[in-house]
Amino acid sequence: MKNILLYTTFLFLMFSACNSVDPTPEPDDPLDIQANLLNGTWVLKDASSAVKDSNVISEFKDLTLTISGATKSGGNYATTNSIDSGVWPNSGSWQFQNNDKSKVLRNDNVVISISVTQTTLRTSFTVVGGLKEGNWIFDFIKQ
Repeated sequence: MKNILLYTTFLFLMFSACNSVDPTPEPDDPLDIQANLLNGTWVLKDASSAVKDSNVISEFKDLTLTISGATKSGGNYATTNSIDSGVWPNSGSWQFQNNDKSKVLRNDNVVISISVTQTTLRTSFTVVGGLKEGNWIFDFIKQ
């Protein structure tokens, strides 16, 4: 009888110890989640994925955007094959604008609306001044 009582007590303590998981885990910061999605190399989805004022600009067809070091505080970007540094500079930094996960502010003061998943990124922004002035949309896929 004493062995059964010891065995039962031992089992009870084992099961109690297994349930000692923190009941309120820290939620992930939405900006960190968004930043992690942005990190990586992005290429244009196809030749018609660069649009200015509803017109396809096929000269951007080889554009590559690389986002690195992204956190909720911002990160860096670099481009290759950009035909105009007024639209997509060769490199720079960015941060989330007003802690909004759908808007980033480049270091050249261009505000970009973003929609990102694990495999797609859509950017839209307005360029003011110069030959490339207008409303731009770029659809990227992760490489």
